[in-house]
Amino acid sequence: MSVDKPVRRIAIVGTGVIGASWAAQYLARGFDVVATDPAPNAESDLRKYIDHAWHALTALGLSPNASRDRLEFAANAQQAVSAADFVQENGPERPDFKIRLFAELDEAAPAESIIASSSSGLTMSVIQSGCERPERCVIGHPFNPPHMIPLVEVVGGARTSPNTIERAMRFYASIGKKPIHIRKEMVGHVANRLQAALLREVVYLIDQGVVDVADADTAVCWGPGLRWGVMGPNLLFHLGGGAGGMAHFLEHLGGPMESWWKDLGALTAFTPESKRTLIDGTAEEAQGRPIEQLAEERDGMLLRLLSLRTEFERSARTAVGGIGIAGRLFFLDLSGGRIASVNPDGTDLKVIVEGLRTLPDGLAVDLGAGHIYWTNMGHPDANDGSIQRVDLDGRNFTTIIPEGATFTPKQLKLDQNNGKLYWSDREGMRIMRANLDGSQIETLVQTGARDADRRDERNWCVGIAVDADRGQIYWTQKGPPKAGHGRIFRASIEIPSGQSAAHRSDIELLFDNLPEPIDLDLDLANRMIYWSDRGEPPRGDSINRAPMDALPGNRRDPEILLTGLAEGIGLCLDLAGGRMFFTDLGGTVYGAKLDGSEKRTLLIMQGNLTGTAYAAPLGRN
Repeated sequence: MSVDKPVRRIAIVGTGVIGASWAAQYLARGFDVVATDPAPNAESDLRKYIDHAWHALTALGLSPNASRDRLEFAANAQQAVSAADFVQENGPERPDFKIRLFAELDEAAPAESIIASSSSGLTMSVIQSGCERPERCVIGHPFNPPHMIPLVEVVGGARTSPNTIERAMRFYASIGKKPIHIRKEMVGHVANRLQAALLREVVYLIDQGVVDVADADTAVCWGPGLRWGVMGPNLLFHLGGGAGGMAHFLEHLGGPMESWWKDLGALTAFTPESKRTLIDGTAEEAQGRPIEQLAEERDGMLLRLLSLRTEFERSARTAVGGIGIAGRLFFLDLSGGRIASVNPDGTDLKVIVEGLRTLPDGLAVDLGAGHIYWTNMGHPDANDGSIQRVDLDGRNFTTIIPEGATFTPKQLKLDQNNGKLYWSDREGMRIMRANLDGSQIETLVQTGARDADRRDERNWCVGIAVDADRGQIYWTQKGPPKAGHGRIFRASIEIPSGQSAAHRSDIELLFDNLPEPIDLDLDLANRMIYWSDRGEPPRGDSINRAPMDALPGNRRDPEILLTGLAEGIGLCLDLAGGRMFFTDLGGTVYGAKLDGSEKRTLLIMQGNLTGTAYAAPLGRN
């Protein structure tokens, strides 16, 4: 089973409240969704639910490809899952039903697809017991409503493979969920058991006449509930210990808490009296408001809380990444297998990732999402390139484009507004793109296909730049080393209708006979294109620029801004700051003004440096 199969099409089996909410969530994240449910009016009810949920999802932020039009409805489960990359099952909580349903889903779904259950009360070991391929079955239990609450509990069964758990965790995280791996099967998993434990004490206190229903709710939602929306109980008690943290808390407050534990209620069932008290008490507390109104009030407040948390976490990521008012420069060390960052003046060098063994080359930073992306060239003759991602602090290592989905990826660029990742593929002889989560991999330009084409380095695509507003891509084809056959091209992002990546009529040659052009960047306001060149001096080992829009016949020779690099590779512009940064294979990081003046060496002897990226502070472009 593939470890990193991209997810593009999701099947929803069962479209009750949980299934409908999941469907809305996946549509909002830009997936194709096919749903099924045998209930009467299931499709119309589902579409009504999604229409209602879309307002909240829009407020939370839609992915660029989000559309309610990507929903299909299938006649049965087998048809729904037949081409699905990921299955989210939401059927009735009956063991016999789940076992039979999962066996049917396992038989009908593609062999490499994950089949996840939203079950809250059954274990996966039971559910997967009738499957031929139980290793790809896993619990993916959401909190209601799934399209708003980020938590997902991922639980494997006795026969679930570790790869499936890892893939499920990465997938849920990639769509903005907060997955946790529950390492041991327990009925009710974790969050519901915590809720049940609290409710048991609430019922006990009400039964004992300590508090009424409304005051019990007030005690939770206006007391610890406010803190629980910020931090979990362990971290909160760590704070409660003051400077001594959890150790001090346990030493000084652990005893009193143990005495409370001894006095907690030990209820194991609802009595008829407690049921009546809860029913009457909640009715009184609701003050005649219908369930729909209460849900609206809850969801409206959740939206505000989630928005606040998102904004806070974005600011925290910026702080963790060290992005000060001057921004931060990131670079790749190919020989050392590391990603590092530094202040624009060369101070405060920090290593973010170490141990990269597959020739890292291109680099891009998404500060808003808190991610660093990079390409791995792999072995140039093995077609095993990949693209990976980590958080700004080096955690949450994720493979976005799996090995073999791209041959030898080089420079890459992000289009955050449209949720796209673009890169050049050298030995693959192509320009490629995908969604930021690695789905929908596409080839936009193909410069060759045969081994003979691959041996001709004039077909090798290396640099990439994107003008999303005008819908154009730019790329370099470097040619043989120091041979003077380098070229820079431009084309529309989208392939013209009726044409293919290998046969496009809109490709425009901007510059040719260059020494060996490598990385690109664009100054769109001034319509200038910048590039590094590792070719033979005097024109090579240089940083260059030229107007982007001069007509053929009126294009003057590129302006050589700087020379003297030791095989220049990485290049990035800080347009707001009027400066640029560049690296070379000799291990030096440089900075200069956009016109090439005030060149300065920021770092030396850093290994063999390839890609670089500048992250401006949020709010400054």
